[in-house]
Amino acid sequence: MSDRGRLLRSLLTADVLLRVAAVVLAAAIVVRSLLAGAAGFWSIVLVLASAAVLWGLLRLATRVRSALSGAAAEAPSLPSFIADRPRSRLAAILALLVLIVHAGITGYVGVWTILVTVALAAIATLLSPNLRLVLVLGTTAVVFAAATVFVATFFQGSTEARALAVSLAAVILPVLVSDKLVGLFKQPALTITHQAVLAVLTLLLGFLGWTRADWLPGVMHNCYTLPTSTGITVLRATADGTRCYGLLDTADAGVFAATAFGRDPVTTRLERRILDNNKPLADGDLTVVWLGALSCDPPPGGGTGCADGRDYPSERDQLRAMLFAQKHIEDTTEHQLHVVIADATQDVRHAADIAKMIIEQRDALGPRLVVIGGGDSRDTTQSAINSLLDAGIPFIAPNLLADFGAPGRPFVDRAGYLQLAPPNLTYATDTAVRLADEFPDGYRLDVYQHPNATDLYTTSLVNDLLAAVAPNDKASARHVAALDRIDESICEGAEGPPAVIYFADRWTRFADFVQRIKEVCGHRLPRLVIADSSVSRFMANYQMRAVSMAHWPVDYYVGGPGCSALTDSSLRVLTGQIQHFHELFGMTAGESFTCADRAPEAAASGELRDACTLDAAAKMTSQPCHPNDLGGFLLPAWDAVILADALLPFADSDDRPAPAEYLAGLKIAGLPLSTKDSVATIEAGRLVTATVPVLLWHVDPLNDPARVWERPSPTLLLPHEKNP
Repeated sequence: MSDRGRLLRSLLTADVLLRVAAVVLAAAIVVRSLLAGAAGFWSIVLVLASAAVLWGLLRLATRVRSALSGAAAEAPSLPSFIADRPRSRLAAILALLVLIVHAGITGYVGVWTILVTVALAAIATLLSPNLRLVLVLGTTAVVFAAATVFVATFFQGSTEARALAVSLAAVILPVLVSDKLVGLFKQPALTITHQAVLAVLTLLLGFLGWTRADWLPGVMHNCYTLPTSTGITVLRATADGTRCYGLLDTADAGVFAATAFGRDPVTTRLERRILDNNKPLADGDLTVVWLGALSCDPPPGGGTGCADGRDYPSERDQLRAMLFAQKHIEDTTEHQLHVVIADATQDVRHAADIAKMIIEQRDALGPRLVVIGGGDSRDTTQSAINSLLDAGIPFIAPNLLADFGAPGRPFVDRAGYLQLAPPNLTYATDTAVRLADEFPDGYRLDVYQHPNATDLYTTSLVNDLLAAVAPNDKASARHVAALDRIDESICEGAEGPPAVIYFADRWTRFADFVQRIKEVCGHRLPRLVIADSSVSRFMANYQMRAVSMAHWPVDYYVGGPGCSALTDSSLRVLTGQIQHFHELFGMTAGESFTCADRAPEAAASGELRDACTLDAAAKMTSQPCHPNDLGGFLLPAWDAVILADALLPFADSDDRPAPAEYLAGLKIAGLPLSTKDSVATIEAGRLVTATVPVLLWHVDPLNDPARVWERPSPTLLLPHEKNP
């Protein structure tokens, strides 16, 4: 046999192959998944159990081999098993074992797996049981990596020249210096393998130092992760480092990644329940990316609240719809619903970034992909939706209403954008009709809105209200741009035409608006207060209502229908889901959910006494209540999922046509949804008629959170509503 043949044969031994495989796998995984993922307790237990099984199989093989050879079988103990084999070989076996078993358990490789693998593979690579030598080489690599980062930052010049000079220094200098250090510590001379490992480690650590701006902030603020094996979860840290935003589809995003968005415990618990239910995507599965706001600017002292006191009850209602739909689709179809939670932070500031992430992860999200939500009708939201439509991703909006620049048209007037609620002009017209009926001799409408050029919802609503009142010669409307411009002319007994105050701003300003009315009216009552649909978020927050101290009524538009509007079949389905997830609402197993507004007395008067939404049941701990109401935002989100599952075709990604053609080809005829009057018809990728009705409810008084009327106040009832 030639020298080359003997060399190849010597390299193809089990010992060498195991060591090489361990090193190659460890290096590949470090490059792909550095600092991503998390290994749980059970993963470690299973890895150790697998190691024991491997040892047992090797021991059994020894016995079998001895029996077949006719020799007396000896049962080697664990110490002799270790002692009889090179340390490097054992380390390589364990490194491979950790990688394979953990990857099989979790679906991806975690940071603890990487650390263990690197440690074991490093020993195997150095081919030496001399830990002092390993320590010398490792310390040398760290020192020179830090030096290369400093040099690259300090010196000027082109990026290419700087990188070339630093790379050469990182390869040559550590090797030269380490030879001196090894002699100083009286260690054996370095081999070529030692020198190669030292150079690679220095370059790898130096690269991490150069790119620290990309990964270090995320690690520091629990927002860093690379995509898992599903390729979906992507997190980023906000500029101030106070919170994360991005895409999350797993409850185990990693030791350096958030497991949920926001700080509110009820919200995070709900998110984790949804994410725990996710399974790897299979053929035919529907992927829903829920896009909205779940995190907020934190208060100066920390805690779980928000700096401006806001909460997210409507967002939680939509997430509950996702949770219920997951279970319903799993029980009634042969495919699954995979929910991706996308937090665009307060006021959906990062909606455009979220859209980019979704588009970048398009292939991993599967062919049946839809985005549902949107949060607020702002310019960032509109830009994000257009980007998604450009990529051929349909968008369903349960509660976006802005029609800025195109009164009476959808927020985004394109195929593939399905807006379930009617536009702002429809709500404004409804207000004008009701006021004209109540005040036939004329009235004055004061529309309060703090000007905000980027808020397309409030800006368009003001314009639509002014336009809706303009044809009435006996009425007038004006824009009130600041709270201090609200005066006592809106109070009962004031001179002049009847004055109606309309809140056309975001619900986060409603508490200040209420306080201003209390200041100007004193012991008198305001003549009539009407609020936009954004205020339904305020009304869903029991605490905010209770502390408002306002003892007068408010009429407000709601985000969706109540429980009484459900069809019998939808009522059975949703009631079953609520009872299945009973622990999320403080219910006991077997305890039933009953809609308060379906009781005969509530149906006759429209009043809900002792109303307790699902969100209130989950949030109210000092005075817990039994849930009897769905909340105003759950049903539109539920309908959005049901519509998406019926609408999106079952096709492979390779068979999908061009984006514009795909969206324009979406169609469905007469799909019944959750409520008695909601039927969805889609032609050429556009919803023919809105499925969410225009509903005006009222509370009286505002500061009693247990009382809601699912109809307008008597002042604003139209003739056909007074005598149905």
